[in-house]
Formats: sequence, structure tokens, C-alpha cells
Amino acid sequence: MHYLNGGTAVPLFVPPRPFERGVRGRPTLVANVETLANVALISRHGAGWFRSLGAPDAPGSALVTVGGAVRQPGVYEIALGTPLRDVLALAGAAGPDVQAVLAGGYFGSWLAGRQALDAPASQPGLRAAGASFGAGILLVLPPGGCGLAETARIVRYLAGQSAGQCGPCVYGLPEIAAALEEIAFGSGGRNRWAPRAVRELSGLVEGRGACHLPDGVARLAASALRVFAEDVRHHERGPCAGSRGRPVFWVPEDHDE
Repeated sequence: MHYLNGGTAVPLFVPPRPFERGVRGRPTLVANVETLANVALISRHGAGWFRSLGAPDAPGSALVTVGGAVRQPGVYEIALGTPLRDVLALAGAAGPDVQAVLAGGYFGSWLAGRQALDAPASQPGLRAAGASFGAGILLVLPPGGCGLAETARIVRYLAGQSAGQCGPCVYGLPEIAAALEEIAFGSGGRNRWAPRAVRELSGLVEGRGACHLPDGVARLAASALRVFAEDVRHHERGPCAGSRGRPVFWVPEDHDE
């Protein structure tokens, strides 16, 4: 919207929010295609029809993207509130094959396997489990994968996506990425300081950007330290076999190389 109003293509601090003053100073609605499609169908068939699927606290259906260590990655339509184990099964993932799930995509949070499988696939259900539905992205980490290495690679990618206008992004995110890389790939006990650095840096960047990129990185990093706490201790002796193996999750740098 700033670009449409003649400015540079960078986010602005709020308020005012877009629905208060947006393009040409007028209230502006920003919605994704799925939301607009649901509005059209509700208008045609009624609210009762929409609520016939889903859970009482999360009615309707949603499109979810399932990826990572699954046999059939892709986009699936589900009734909101469906247990995550059933959602992942659509893509060919069984419970024993799931070490952890990154719920909400790269701005989301990690859930340990059993906790993830029992969680309902909805915003209230995943929030209660300690994650978020976000953009409806679920990424599966297999038993042999290293969640710390995957997180370090993702955060390094996110650190390079800054608009370059806020200190928390420009300076904070690369430092968080470096500390996570030390945890995942460092050796000889030199990485013992890194978990504390991640926590301190996350507290410094969270809530201080014009957009929520720093918040997403802080949330992802905190969940990795929590879910993979035992792995963090093991990594003090050096990288695990999973961190030296082929990455499970895709980031653009991998594709470009």
C-alpha cells in the first residue's frame, strides 16, 4: 500500500492500520483469495452451510499445505478441527514417521511429534498446543532429521529477507541466525553460550519492527530451543548425524545453488 501511494515498497509502522487509512488515504481491505472465496460461498449458501463442517470454535474448511518428510506433499482441503495425525496421513505421513511438526510455516512454531499428532488443525486448537495455524502450512520432520539444523537454515534465510529499514531486522536477525548455526553446527563446547544469546536477542527484536518478521523469527527460534532442548545439550559435544545430512525443508538458497 505504501508503494501504491507513491512511496517505497517497505512496510510502515502502525497505527493507522489499513482498514483505517490505506490506499489513497481510504479504508483498505487486505484479504487472501481463500477468504474471498469463502465469503462468496457463504453469501450463496448461508452461514449454516459453512458451519456444517469444522469445529464449533473453528467452523468451515481450510486449505493446508503439507510438506517435509511426507510421501505426497501438496495442498489439501480439510475440515477445521481435524486431528493433525489425520491431516498428515493425507500426505502419507504416519505417527512413527513424525519426530516433530513445524506448524504455521517458517513464521510458525515447532511441536513435538506426539503433541502435534493430537492437536486439532485449527487456530484455537494449535494455539492451545503452543503453535499457530498461520498460513495453514505443516512441515514434517522425520525421526532422523535435526530440528536445530533445519531451524538455523530457515532463520538464516529469513534474516536475508529484511526490507533493510529497521535495526531489529538488519542487525538482530543475522545475529540470531549465527547463534542458531553455532548450536546446530558448532563443536567443542564453544556453542554453550548460543542458547542464551538466542533468547536475549529474541527479546530485543520482538515487537520492535515495522512488520512482524522479527516476531516470527523469535517465535520460531524459541520453539526450537524448547522442543529440541535435549538435542541442544547433545550438540554441545558436536553436530549430530542429522545436521550433517541432507536438509529436509526447502529454502530458496538451496534451490539457487
